[in-house]
Amino acid sequence: MSSSVTEFRRSGFTLCRIRGIPVTLGYTWLLLAAMVVAVYAPIVRRSVDGIGESTSYLVAGLFAITLLLSVFLHELGHALVSLRAGIRVTRINLDALGGFTEMEREAARPGTAAAIALAGPAVSAALGAFGLAGLALTIPGSLTWQLSFQVCVANILVAAYNLLPGLPLDGGKALQAGVWAATGDRWAGYRWAGWAGRVVALGTVGAGLWLFSGRIFSWIGLILLLFVAFELWRGAGAAIRAGTMGPRIRSLAAGTLARPAVVLRPGGTLAQALEAADGREVVIVGDEPVGVLDRAAAEAVPEGQIAAMPLDGLLRSARSIPAIKAGVGGQDLIDLIGRTRAEEYFVFDEGRLTGLLYTADVVKALR
Repeated sequence: MSSSVTEFRRSGFTLCRIRGIPVTLGYTWLLLAAMVVAVYAPIVRRSVDGIGESTSYLVAGLFAITLLLSVFLHELGHALVSLRAGIRVTRINLDALGGFTEMEREAARPGTAAAIALAGPAVSAALGAFGLAGLALTIPGSLTWQLSFQVCVANILVAAYNLLPGLPLDGGKALQAGVWAATGDRWAGYRWAGWAGRVVALGTVGAGLWLFSGRIFSWIGLILLLFVAFELWRGAGAAIRAGTMGPRIRSLAAGTLARPAVVLRPGGTLAQALEAADGREVVIVGDEPVGVLDRAAAEAVPEGQIAAMPLDGLLRSARSIPAIKAGVGGQDLIDLIGRTRAEEYFVFDEGRLTGLLYTADVVKALR
């Protein structure tokens, strides 16, 4: 998923925190809820004997909330299995397109990846079975039967659709893990599951048009399903691109990508730093790193003032710059950058600060 789409889907407000994990409700869900109420209330009036118009809208609103709770519990299943596997969960997002669980890194083994992927559909299937039991125990046409029907349909649809074998759906994640386990190649799994995801996206479009032509779906339902298909296509494309980057990711190494740095003590001048640097990054270190020479600020100093200009006012603070070892590379490096989200890192080789690694340089190496 591209960063712009991810940020759009993150836009919303925090509903609550579960074990410290923020649960965000996207503003787009409010639009979905209004659509569900508008479409479903007339269905309730036709299905439940003697129900009034205001009550039908209330039941339709409960259906929208049922959908939300279903998606939330689905995502919570992913989150809990992820935490059990030792992978920190940073956010659960709920929006009009469903939801997604953000984790600080990917699973290290295919079995773990598959377990996390299938946990969500397993929760949805269990809730669907609960709703199905309610249908058997209630009187058809009654309000309680209608509520049981909501729980049953909402969760069975969520489980069934998410089990389709194409990324970014859960079934696609399980397929990716299966190919990874069979071939030993994580990236081949992304390519296979990504292309399968594009097939699912096209199938979603076809199903939506067929349901609309048969007047089973309204134009509102068709538009929503087309949005889902569009998101699937984007997610599948991202998976295919990730699969093609596999060899490049494996070749990444912090020590190789880092820009060489010269270490100086505090208290010098800009002229002394530039002479010692000889084109390298300049890091000022006391008992620990203090700052990094800001090249833009240094270039703005008039030539006649360079010799006497103290370095103190030309440094970027080192407090927010994490330290990594030169040997960190491959997927471990990608996971570390994704977890810390810093723009630069101090690189240490056998305890000695040797360079600065910029996230932008890692991104460039992957293109």
